[in-house]
Amino acid sequence: MMSVFANLGHVLRSRDPGVDQRRAARDLVDMLSHITTGGRTHGIRIINISALGLMCRSDSSFMAHEQVSVWLPIVKDIAAEIRWVEDGRLGMEFLEPITPQIYDAMLGLIPPRRTAW
Repeated sequence: MMSVFANLGHVLRSRDPGVDQRRAARDLVDMLSHITTGGRTHGIRIINISALGLMCRSDSSFMAHEQVSVWLPIVKDIAAEIRWVEDGRLGMEFLEPITPQIYDAMLGLIPPRRTAW
């Protein structure tokens, strides 16, 4: 029987600060969405995404470690924690990773990025 974690080898990469901190490859996308926190909804533009999290831009102000809910196709509202905020960009980690099958289906509905940032 195959382990549930058989496809998560990329998650086990080094946590040495000298090594790229990404635990999963990111897909470059360009999608408008929204996040909800504290009963308020804020518009975002998702720039890249993986099964573990995403990076987006927003005109709203957020703080690191803030708990939010992000709307994504198929997944709908997924709980996440903002990990960093810098110059209108924010990175967040999903509290539960998106399963590979659902991630692939969701990614098929998100427009790929066509412009450089």
